[in-house]
Amino acid sequence: MPKDKQFRLPGYQQYSVPKGPNSHGSTILVRATIPSSEVEPVNYGDGVVAQAVLIHLANDSLVVYNIYKPPTKRLEAGELLTQATQELVLIAGDFNVHHSTINPTTRMNLDGRHLVELLTHVPEITLINTGEPTRILGGTLDLTFISTELVPVAQWG
Repeated sequence: MPKDKQFRLPGYQQYSVPKGPNSHGSTILVRATIPSSEVEPVNYGDGVVAQAVLIHLANDSLVVYNIYKPPTKRLEAGELLTQATQELVLIAGDFNVHHSTINPTTRMNLDGRHLVELLTHVPEITLINTGEPTRILGGTLDLTFISTELVPVAQWG
């Protein structure tokens, strides 16, 4: 989208990160009737683009993270995943990680190994992808994680 144009969707609050050297930008949309505010995201690693929005629910709050990790950048997800031990989170994005746990037909990379290892040590967070490819050419680069206590009410797809 040209810089002089802004995407607008009536009835929604828009939180955006502009296009930068490592991404094409990103947006989180929240229904306008739901109280929300942008918050500073935790660090995911140098060159990893992250944004976070705090959504105020009736009895709790949820922090929604939108992530893009370029293929050439290193993922440092420990701090983010441990956020799930302190607050309800939904973490979604293009992680460019490869591991047989995430996609059985892919070769593992360093970031994939790192992420799967973190998941085994932080039981408060759960990967909810169903194993379906998230790209037209196949592969599962787009991942969705949620606080484990949300699993009974969550559905991926």
